[in-house]
Amino acid sequence: MKISIQHNTRHDYEGEVSFGDHSLFLRPNDSHRRRVHSFSVKTNPGSGQRWVRDAYGNIVLICNFGMQTSASLSFEARILVEVEDENPYDFILEPHAIAFPFDYTAGEKQALLPFLNKNAKPGELRVLDWFYSAVEQPLQHPSIVGFLSRLNEAVRRDIAYVARDEEGIQDPDLTLKLRSGSCRDMAVLFIAAVRQLGLAARFVSGYLYDPPTDVPGEHAFNRAVGSMHAWVEVYLPGAGWKGFDPTNGILANNYFMPTAVSHDPFAVNPIQGAYYSELPFASSMTADLKLEELRDE
Repeated sequence: MKISIQHNTRHDYEGEVSFGDHSLFLRPNDSHRRRVHSFSVKTNPGSGQRWVRDAYGNIVLICNFGMQTSASLSFEARILVEVEDENPYDFILEPHAIAFPFDYTAGEKQALLPFLNKNAKPGELRVLDWFYSAVEQPLQHPSIVGFLSRLNEAVRRDIAYVARDEEGIQDPDLTLKLRSGSCRDMAVLFIAAVRQLGLAARFVSGYLYDPPTDVPGEHAFNRAVGSMHAWVEVYLPGAGWKGFDPTNGILANNYFMPTAVSHDPFAVNPIQGAYYSELPFASSMTADLKLEELRDE
């Protein structure tokens, strides 16, 4: 299946500004089931562009605008991705990691250290209280996948999806208080829960294709159609990093196309950069995202 992605982002400023380098985490990561056939970004003002691979293996496009100034900045990304069908349950776990709870081996713990932290940080103090009330039989489960699926569904059930345009991510405690949040907020809540339970988890940013249904304007499963998506990967020995989408309560399959992963969600905002002005100009942003399947004639 080939999927065309058109992703436009525009920043407007109150006056002329100059720009520092911008890092774009917009290119899907290739895998044995995912191939990027083409990727291009047109910027206005124009930019010099170079590729780098960061510490997590993400493929990042750096855009340099030199000494140009402008009252607006836009990015037009055009992407063609081919994905193969994937059964998200088609994997074999190591014997020590079949049930919950389990313990990672010493070697696994060393490699997973950035993604492990059982200590609740400020803003995560209500997470386990919510978990124990929201998840049936929270202390043990014969299947780690079944356990994580229950947690995934609990977030989807208890947290209403809202599209938040403002920057930043809500602390999990605030998400639980409001009982609402964006896909980023729900992913961070899920991560806080599984880490405090001793599992390694990382934040994932990317695209999610949701096939349209027969009803105009409705989609099959995605509550966050029209924007980039965020979900979580948990490390399961024998299976590797497996994706869980708490926004929609499902496991990640071939429709999920990650562009960046990190232990820190703030490190992989899709477009990162700075602007400079002599006066304190405010800015605004608009974005438009369209994904569609290209069918063979």
